[in-house]
Amino acid sequence: MNKFGQLCVATLCVAAPFTATAGEIGEIQWHGFLTSAYLATSGAGEGVHYSGDVSDEGTTKDTRLGLTVTTQVDEHWRFAAQMKAKRDNHNRLVMDWAYATYDHSDQFAINVGEVKFPVGLYNEYVEVGYTYPWIRAPESAYNQDDFGPDLTWISYSGLGLVYTWATDETETNLNFFGGLLDLADGHINQMVGAQVGFNWADMLRLQLSATTGIMEIEEGSRVGMDGDRHTTYTASIGLDMESLVFSTEISTASMEMDVMDSTSGYVMMGYRFGDFMPHVTWGKWDVKGGWGQENITLGLRTELTSNTALKVEVKEVTPGDNPNSNGGYGLFNKKPEEDKVLIYGVALELVF
Repeated sequence: MNKFGQLCVATLCVAAPFTATAGEIGEIQWHGFLTSAYLATSGAGEGVHYSGDVSDEGTTKDTRLGLTVTTQVDEHWRFAAQMKAKRDNHNRLVMDWAYATYDHSDQFAINVGEVKFPVGLYNEYVEVGYTYPWIRAPESAYNQDDFGPDLTWISYSGLGLVYTWATDETETNLNFFGGLLDLADGHINQMVGAQVGFNWADMLRLQLSATTGIMEIEEGSRVGMDGDRHTTYTASIGLDMESLVFSTEISTASMEMDVMDSTSGYVMMGYRFGDFMPHVTWGKWDVKGGWGQENITLGLRTELTSNTALKVEVKEVTPGDNPNSNGGYGLFNKKPEEDKVLIYGVALELVF
C-alpha cells in the first residue's frame, strides 16, 4: 500500500462513517486524533495577531483532541459523529458533525443531520491534521475564521443525496446537499450545493463543486451583508504517485457587494524520501477590496510511526495594502510592522 493509501485508511478510521455488514449491527466503534502544535509569527509586531491568534508571542491554540463514534444502526441506517476539544478562547468541547446515513443501495445514500461539508479535497477531515502534509491546511481554501475566504465550513445542518459509481479502480460520486450554515455572527440560509468527485486508483482525485445561499448577519461589522447572496465555485486536483505528491485548488466567492468578490487558491508539491516528505506551497487570497494576502510555505513531514507524524514549517505571508471592514490586513487583525511576516510552526500529529 502506498503512502496515500495509508493516509486514506487513517482518514477512514477517524473521519468517516464505516461500511458495516449485517453482523456488525449495533457495534459502536471509537477512534480519535490529536494535534499538538506551536505557531509563532516574526515581524508582526505587538498586538498583531494572525488567523487563529498566532502572534510574535507564540500560541498552542491549534492543539486539539478529537473523538469519532460510528455505528451501524440496522441494515440501512448508520450514524457517525465527531467531538473535538480545542484550546481556543473558550476551551470548550464542540460537536463538529453528527449525522445519520440511509444506504438505499450501493449506489445511493441519504445523509441527514449536522453533515460534513463536502467541498474541497481535505475539508471532510480538515481537523485531522495527520491526513495532510501541513500543520494547517492552506488558509486560502480552508480558513475557518469569521473573516476570510469563506469557502469551506466544518458542517452544514440539512440533507445530502449521494450517488456513487465504482469499478475496480475508479469511483465517481455526485453529492447534492442543502440546508443551513452557522456563522459566528449569523447564518447562510437556503444553502444549496452540488459536488462531483472522481478517484482513480487512490492516485488521482478530481473535484468540482458549487454552493449558494443567503447571508443572515445578526451583528458585527458584516451587518451590511445581511440578505446578500453568497456563491462559491471550487475546482480541485490531487495527485499521489508514491514519491511525488501534488495538489491544487482554485475557488471564487461572490456576494452582491463587488468589493467582497474574491479568488483564492494554492498549489502544493511534495516529494517523499522514505519517511521524510519536504513540501512547498504557494497560496493566494485575492479580494477586489485589496485586503487579501499571498503566502509561501516550506515544510517537512516526518513519519515517526504508522500512526504519528512530526511536522515543521515556515511560512512567509504578504498581506494586501488595504484594510478590510474590521481594520485587518489579509488574515491579520491589523497592519503588521513588516511588509512580509514569517510564521514558524512545529506539530506532532497522532491518530488512534
